[in-house]
Amino acid sequence: MKLFEIRFRHYSQKDSREGILTYLLAQSDEKVYEWIRSEPTLHNDKSIYVGWMYKDDPYEEDEYEEDFKERLIGCCGDMYDDDSEVSDLYYGATQYGWSRICDEFSYDEYLNLKRIGIPTEEFQ
Repeated sequence: MKLFEIRFRHYSQKDSREGILTYLLAQSDEKVYEWIRSEPTLHNDKSIYVGWMYKDDPYEEDEYEEDFKERLIGCCGDMYDDDSEVSDLYYGATQYGWSRICDEFSYDEYLNLKRIGIPTEEFQ
C-alpha cells in the first residue's frame, strides 16, 4: 500500500486557507481519486464534497482529449489543475488534491499513525 497526503485549499470572499485534511492509505492515485469522488465522511465527522461524479464530459485542449478522471489523476486533484476555475465565492469553494508520501507503507505503520492521533483514513 501507499500513503497519500490529502490536501485542501478553501477560497471565500473574506479569506482563504490551505492545509492537510488527512492521510490516506490506498493502492494507487486512481484509488485516491475514487475515494475523494465518493465524498467520504472522515474520522472527525468532516465531509468532502467535490461533485466530481457529475463531470464526465471530455476535456479538449490542443488537439487531444482526455476525460475528467484522467486529467485529475494526472495532476493529483483539482487543487493542482491549472485549468480548474473557482467561482461563486459567496459561500466559499474548496478544492482537493493529494501527494504520495510513501510507496511502501505497511498496515502496522498505518495503525501506529492512528494510535498516536494523526488523522488517517484507509481505502481498499
